[in-house]
Amino acid sequence: MRTIEGKKCRTTSGLFDEFAQALSFPEYFGHNWDALEECLADFEWLPAKGYILLISNAHAVLPDDEEEYETLLEVLNDAGEAWSKGQTADGRSAPFHVVLAVTAQDKSTRHRWELEEFSSTEQGKSGRKPLRKRSATSKKKSAKK
Repeated sequence: MRTIEGKKCRTTSGLFDEFAQALSFPEYFGHNWDALEECLADFEWLPAKGYILLISNAHAVLPDDEEEYETLLEVLNDAGEAWSKGQTADGRSAPFHVVLAVTAQDKSTRHRWELEEFSSTEQGKSGRKPLRKRSATSKKKSAKK
């Protein structure tokens, strides 16, 4: 598990820097969306049986650019698909999960989260399944296919 500090991801430049630092990206990382997607589907330098990325203070990630935020969600989704289908750089498949942590107070700072929502405290107590939401990004991808 690696933690990415959302407060350091207010801009795309900051986001690329924080991901690179938190995930020990190689020096050749190009600090752009394509390079981020490529590195997230590789991890040759981080061998593990699975990967969990915890993005803390997620409300602070790209707060002024919804389009770039949607691009981030698409890149993370594509990386998850690559890991689940063995379409990584070395052909491995492994669990790949991203958790965006946000307080109830900060949740309202973003108009659309576009992600499955759950509460760590309510989930265990009630036994209810998480509320599922289909993201706009997923809808766009389905329409493209």
